[in-house]
Amino acid sequence: MRTLAQQIHSMKRNWPSFETVEMNADHVVWFGDLEGIQKPYRVMVEYGLPKNLLTDPLFRQFPQVRVLSPPLRPNFEAAEEAPLPHVYFDKEDLPNSVLCLFDPRALEWSSDHFIALTTIPWTCDWLASYEGWLATGRWFAGGRHATPQVERVS
Repeated sequence: MRTLAQQIHSMKRNWPSFETVEMNADHVVWFGDLEGIQKPYRVMVEYGLPKNLLTDPLFRQFPQVRVLSPPLRPNFEAAEEAPLPHVYFDKEDLPNSVLCLFDPRALEWSSDHFIALTTIPWTCDWLASYEGWLATGRWFAGGRHATPQVERVS
């Protein structure tokens, strides 16, 4: 398992524009800017060292990434992946949903990996795919759903 100090050092080295905004002995939060194909995005990455994988919240099982701005735009009429593609739905605040960047069941990420070398590049790919989805209503990036879709509330 990588320590938080190692994760922070790797982030500073590989993504110097990312700022550590919260940190304690077992938890870190970064804010940073990433470029999509058409526009820049402000994202937040939250990660905590795993303690008990059976009871830990998601941010202690893998890094959580949220798009802060511009906010994600739900599209309930999209041909595929409505209302938002590949996210862990936050039914109270849909645009603030955590991005689904990899398949946890396939063990594509572990605490042995560096967030800067996996999660951040995967976020760049997700943002490019999201922009394609906004333009076409179709998700071309593949993947498998981890959570059920959200129904439109009228």
